[in-house]
Amino acid sequence: MHPVKDTVLRQWALLRHIPREPGAIGTVALASRLDESGYRVDVRTIQRDLVKLSTVFPLSSQAEGRASRWFWSRDARIMDLPGIDMPTALAFRLAKEYLSPLLPKTILRHLDSHFRRAEELVSGQGANRLGLWPDKVCAITRGPALLQPTIASDVQAAVEQALLDDRQLQVVYRAKEAKGAKQYLVHPYGLVIRDGMIYLIGTLRDYPDLRHLALHRMTAAQVLNEPARRPKGFALRRYVRDEQFFAYPLQGATVQIDVLFESKAVVHLSERPLSRDQTLMVWRDGRTRLQATVRDTLELHWWLLGFGDKVEVLAPKSLREEFAAITQRMAAQYRKS
Repeated sequence: MHPVKDTVLRQWALLRHIPREPGAIGTVALASRLDESGYRVDVRTIQRDLVKLSTVFPLSSQAEGRASRWFWSRDARIMDLPGIDMPTALAFRLAKEYLSPLLPKTILRHLDSHFRRAEELVSGQGANRLGLWPDKVCAITRGPALLQPTIASDVQAAVEQALLDDRQLQVVYRAKEAKGAKQYLVHPYGLVIRDGMIYLIGTLRDYPDLRHLALHRMTAAQVLNEPARRPKGFALRRYVRDEQFFAYPLQGATVQIDVLFESKAVVHLSERPLSRDQTLMVWRDGRTRLQATVRDTLELHWWLLGFGDKVEVLAPKSLREEFAAITQRMAAQYRKS
């Protein structure tokens, strides 16, 4: 290989092995990394390279005894070859907006320079069709937009660290209807984000039943050295999506509902069915009759109640009686006023 070309490639490999602040690496470790990459070079040469490169790139060093440890400055721009292109920049731009709640804060801090570089590229494209894409797409949630509760940054950092390391967590937590906070030992299993609220799924002490702990109700959290207990076969996605535990299941796994809807109110269910066995038919009075086998959950009851007088529950009998009682209480409330 040509000497100049070899030097350029070696120095580029050297730059790639240097971490961003607050990380740092010494020259001996860098020599080992370069050797693994196929570049055999002595420590003195690496020291000369680093001094020369620091005049061009935002590299810094800190003394540690007689040696030095090197790092990229925290705010250093991303310098990759080939440079970040518009499709990649667009993906980072949207990832920051929509995926930030799913990523640990430590990862977000690590990606901050990527996000800033992506924002620079997307914002600077003007009339470029890809640069305008973020203004043409938007994700929304159903219902009024509620303000998100405040979560203490140290609490969230501790929860995320415990999950990453599979370690136990000591938290000070105030239950939803409790007057004061209590201390709990938690075995964390996963995080679930629901309507802007972040919940820690886990068990308390030696109890087997799973609990949902809202992070904004934690006033303190400490990662312990003891490993967390995790049940065999537990899968967070199955727990949330298939078993629907965040829909608050009631007695019985499933229920066969028989419901009459005002026809206009049920149009969307022909496009997005409640279940695979759902059937829709025109009832004798012009309303649409829906029959389906679904999970019996509080969320199902709330959803049906949201249709107000546009829905009538025929079966099961217990659900019809529940709705009849609710409407009678509502009518009594309005008669008072």
